[in-house]
Amino acid sequence: MGLRDRIGRRVRKVVDRFSGEFSAPAPETLTPYERPGVPTEQAEVVMARLNRPTPGAAKDDEG
Repeated sequence: MGLRDRIGRRVRKVVDRFSGEFSAPAPETLTPYERPGVPTEQAEVVMARLNRPTPGAAKDDEG
């Protein structure tokens, strides 16, 4: 019951969980994804600005 055995058992357990043997069968018919709502041509798309910290900003505040 060494560390290698425990890691091996845990890895095998995770692999079994994600393997196709235990997964549900695929559905017979495909249903396309539909977005809710009504599409509009007058929609305005705005690019978001992310306020990410700069590397020098943290040093200036403390010092």
